[in-house]
Amino acid sequence: MHTAGVDYRRDIDGLRAIAVVSVVLCHAGLGLSGGYVGVDVFFVISGYLITSLILKELEQGTFSLAGFWERRIRRILPALLVVVFTTIAIGWFVLMPDAYTSLGKSVVALAMLASNMLFWRETGYFQAQAEEKPLLHTWSLAVEEQFYLLVPVFFLLFARRKNLRGAFFLLVVVSIVSFGFSIYGARYSASAFYLLPNRAWELLVGALLARLPVNLQTALPRARDLAAAIGLSIIVIPCFLYDKETRFPGLAALPPVLGAALVIWSGNAAAGIPRPSRLLACRPIVFIGLISYSLYLWHWPLFAFANYQSIKPLANAERLFLVAISFIVAILSWRYVERPFRSRRLLVSRRQLVAAAVLALLGTLGIGTAQCLNVFPARRSPSSILPRIFADTGQRDARYLREMNPSDVPGNLVRIGDADAPAELLVWGDSHAMSVLPAIESACLDAKISAQAATHSSTAPVIGYVFPCQCAADEEQAARFNAAVMEYARSGAIRAVVLVGYWEHYGDKNGAELSDAISNTVGALQASGVCVYFMKDVPAFGFDVPRTLARYSQNEMDLFQLGITPTDYPATNRFQSSILAKLRERGVQILDPVPILQARTKSLTILPFDSGGSFYCDKNHLSTYGALAIKPLFVPVVAAIAGQRAKVAQRAPSSVN
Repeated sequence: MHTAGVDYRRDIDGLRAIAVVSVVLCHAGLGLSGGYVGVDVFFVISGYLITSLILKELEQGTFSLAGFWERRIRRILPALLVVVFTTIAIGWFVLMPDAYTSLGKSVVALAMLASNMLFWRETGYFQAQAEEKPLLHTWSLAVEEQFYLLVPVFFLLFARRKNLRGAFFLLVVVSIVSFGFSIYGARYSASAFYLLPNRAWELLVGALLARLPVNLQTALPRARDLAAAIGLSIIVIPCFLYDKETRFPGLAALPPVLGAALVIWSGNAAAGIPRPSRLLACRPIVFIGLISYSLYLWHWPLFAFANYQSIKPLANAERLFLVAISFIVAILSWRYVERPFRSRRLLVSRRQLVAAAVLALLGTLGIGTAQCLNVFPARRSPSSILPRIFADTGQRDARYLREMNPSDVPGNLVRIGDADAPAELLVWGDSHAMSVLPAIESACLDAKISAQAATHSSTAPVIGYVFPCQCAADEEQAARFNAAVMEYARSGAIRAVVLVGYWEHYGDKNGAELSDAISNTVGALQASGVCVYFMKDVPAFGFDVPRTLARYSQNEMDLFQLGITPTDYPATNRFQSSILAKLRERGVQILDPVPILQARTKSLTILPFDSGGSFYCDKNHLSTYGALAIKPLFVPVVAAIAGQRAKVAQRAPSSVN
């Protein structure tokens, strides 16, 4: 059986162009919300070409691991290192110290071929925003490099035993298992997006494609046309239909992966390019495919730095400008970095190349480690006292950041206030509830009241409603968690419940459903004699508050520009405003932090800071300093509970000796 060769195919470069343009436009926010599937197309192409090359050299008896990895180094490392060192240099001028240290971690992980593992570990709810991590996109390169370390050794071992048929049978099994991991991971774990075991099937689809007989393609011209048309369709359509809420990869990755496989299968040097794929072979499209690697490398750091520098979301004109700059830099990178190394005009011998690669990787590892250790701090390290104050106060106390499960209710809830007294107050909410706990604990300690907190991120504190997210397991757990909290709140031990949540976020798409769930939750609590408090959420800002405050003060810019005006605030507070009247009618007491923050800043504008520091630790979560600023909001709550307890004590019959 003949395998597909490695003759140059213009349509595959055209397919690369479709993939990279999809990714770039997705990251630019210019209409292709699901354009990230372009990475999956790249995986299929890579698996196909690499396996085709290995098989051809094995048949010719010319394959060697050293030769294979030399080609990989020439293909991947030069442009990548230029991007990395440029990113480090720009970061020194642009990034604040914490972000520069984070960049150092990315550099270390990249040098160890483990970027995907780092970003998998950094997908937690409280991590820095993904769009501001300049090397986040290198996760896909790490997946490919890990694949390249394993696959050639695998084929070589089976070739020596003259059992390539067995090798491909085993790859089919591995592909199926990996696809199963991908489906399970997309449903139950964020690891599916980043890790090789859950992505290997995409590369292996391309690898298996390289084993298909060429004569089958030649004999079925109409089938090839149909395959190309279907393939292109199921690549392009997900680019428009998918978004960040799509559970991915899993089953959602199947259309673009199969689409790429169909496009590749439908064309080869002997049979020619099928009619639906001829557009892919046009010179401008092919050229974009040729520069696709450099374009992929350069576009993300440019957008990451722009997002980091910008306070408001980038305008479309700015996004288009960055896309144009990405193309220009990519062309230069392809012309003056990629081509000289791949054509062996630079570092001609293998020994020179390997020595240079080792030194470059060691240097990258050393620089990244130095960044992590703050050996050479970012140039934008605060030089005045005010930026340091904003940086220091823009933090949260980790003691209150607890992600709870149904099994934690009630015995393992966060305990705040008087540890010796039985809990009478329950704070029920999400990560925004975690943020206000320092204020509630301080008020409880003053009144000698004990309270508990039941918190679960991205989970509205209501029954009968779950905010949809990527992971079904999280949705199921959130529903069970809220049910357990409700059962405990109605058990008789709790006098009052404070509901705290990111209400506008939850109500943005499902306002009517959430409103009904809040009413049902309040009704169930009140039916059990529980007093219910509803805390209006703190205003959300469109930028990272402490970092922006530090940058503004460092550059002596007007901090008051960062406030929200009274006329703008209602537009960002519509859902809460729509339900307050109904809640008041039901006897729910509303806790509004905005007047307290305004009184503290002595400004009609809603400011995210005062002279003492930053009220926020990011865009919408209060820092510990900000939480303590709204402590007066909770003083009446705990005072009412203390008063109820005193009345009960007075009514209790005195003991007679």
